[in-house]
Amino acid sequence: MRKIGGEQTGNRNGNHRLFSVFSIVALAVVFTGFARTFFLRFWFAPRALPLYLYVHGLLFTSWFILFLIQVRLISAHRVDLHRRLGVLAAAVAGFAIPVGLGVAIHAGKRVYELHAKPFLLEARPLALDLGACLAFTVFVATALFLRHRTDSHKRLMLLASCSILLPAFGRIPTLLEGHGLWGLVGFTEIVPLAFIVYDTVRHRRLHPAFGWGGLGVIASWPTFLLIGSTQYWLRFTTWLVRL
Repeated sequence: MRKIGGEQTGNRNGNHRLFSVFSIVALAVVFTGFARTFFLRFWFAPRALPLYLYVHGLLFTSWFILFLIQVRLISAHRVDLHRRLGVLAAAVAGFAIPVGLGVAIHAGKRVYELHAKPFLLEARPLALDLGACLAFTVFVATALFLRHRTDSHKRLMLLASCSILLPAFGRIPTLLEGHGLWGLVGFTEIVPLAFIVYDTVRHRRLHPAFGWGGLGVIASWPTFLLIGSTQYWLRFTTWLVRL
């Protein structure tokens, strides 16, 4: 097995497959989850969405499309184009984060106005949404900081994409019916776990970026869900949605 730049070609091809498969799976999950409410909305709900939701959908869809394109560029050895397009991907993430926060808070505000009394249960999804935005921000920022360490950079970008998959899974019809938010969290964690295990088995070691980063993304969802069940979170979100 030949080595290129200190890396075995077999391992390199395996890495390409890993990230290619993830980028396709992630995009498929996003399309399936938001087909009824966004991509194919004209079939299911003729009423138009507010403009800010179209912007939100386009930004996050663009992120997953760009992730797929970036992976394919690396597979084709077009590092020059990958770096140029990376500037656009960073800009998309920079716009998507505040828009995502705004949409989550606005959704929480609507729920509060309709169900102010039992708002504690309804505040938990807001904790997950805000937590996802926080995790996405941390992973993207760290990946960009480590962009010259390609082995860490690409794994952190994969984890960044994992961190915002939960809303898409939660909208797949009948997938998690009757299992609640804890079922949704448990099911979503299968995705990063599967790719981390595959990468570890293939290289016979747990990569540090997948070690601490994987632990972070897997622990974040239960943590945010637990935080969202507290009276402290209820008081904070009640104050937030009243602004």
